[in-house]
Amino acid sequence: MDDFYRIPDYPTRLTGTSVLTRMLDGLGFRFYWSTEGLRPEDYSFRPGADTRSIEELVKHIWGLLNWVSSSALEKPYKSPDSGEAVREQVLEIVYDLRSALIAMNDEDLQKLRIRDKPFWHIINGPVSDALTHVGQINSFRRLAGNPVPGANVFTGEPPQTQPDGSEV
Repeated sequence: MDDFYRIPDYPTRLTGTSVLTRMLDGLGFRFYWSTEGLRPEDYSFRPGADTRSIEELVKHIWGLLNWVSSSALEKPYKSPDSGEAVREQVLEIVYDLRSALIAMNDEDLQKLRIRDKPFWHIINGPVSDALTHVGQINSFRRLAGNPVPGANVFTGEPPQTQPDGSEV
């Protein structure tokens, strides 16, 4: 799924739903590039015995986003087995959440619940947690010797490459 290859255009209006949607855009973009080009040995990498592996982090991010989808949208997903399949489904869940939210108005957003808490808890809970774990994946990749491609997380642009394929 290449929906987060670059961050989509800005929302046309500033609303609660457009802000939450933009947060998901950023999460999808960051996750896409933090996991793009992972090798099988990268998925099993863990920097210490007491840390999650990259695959376990990807699965945890899947769990966080599935929790949001199951709670707020009543749309649960069935967990895939392998790291790459989990990666693809994470991107699918973010896209589906984004699509559902962008169609909502602020009144609809106020009705969303997660563990009987208002939508604010989606932001400070699973979405923020997922962003933290994307940062861990970035760090772990560097330690594993396969650094993240140089996407620009500020502008939402994919890595720039030279004609020979090397990054600018």
